[in-house]
Amino acid sequence: MAASARFRALWSEDEMVPYPRGPWVEAGMPAPALPEGDEVPLDVAVVYTAYLTGDLKLYDPIRLTTATGSLDIPLIVIGAVPEDHDLLYMLDPGTGDVVLFDLTGQEVQGVNSNYRCFVEFLYRFAQFVEADEGKPDRADKASALRESLAAIDQNAFQEGAWWPMVFDQLMS
Repeated sequence: MAASARFRALWSEDEMVPYPRGPWVEAGMPAPALPEGDEVPLDVAVVYTAYLTGDLKLYDPIRLTTATGSLDIPLIVIGAVPEDHDLLYMLDPGTGDVVLFDLTGQEVQGVNSNYRCFVEFLYRFAQFVEADEGKPDRADKASALRESLAAIDQNAFQEGAWWPMVFDQLMS
């Protein structure tokens, strides 16, 4: 399997990275919850990068636990926020959810219902950034993008989730 043709039209081979689709499906992740193809973008302006710094690497598994053991959630590192590498995008292999984990504040914030939705959001956001001509029409175009993304994954726009904060900044 290769990268989706849609993704290849936007990102070159050097701008994509393979993800372990096969092993994840074999481990029980539902294929429909994973991005089409077997490659995802390396970088999307402002919101995402697969270039990680520090000890954690792309697709490393970690466990989010409490000292009492009352919480024990396996997560997989799938990227970071470019301007703050302490904000890591994580995939919960049990639920399929994508969350943002703040290494400094030890807080978790919802991002998307699954990895497929997350990468679709990145794809459409990258198209938006590429077509952006500046402030005059940005708020209206960002609002239209937000509506189209909400139709894909309404959970991504729940109160306290990551994407509403991104769009608040875009539309201001």
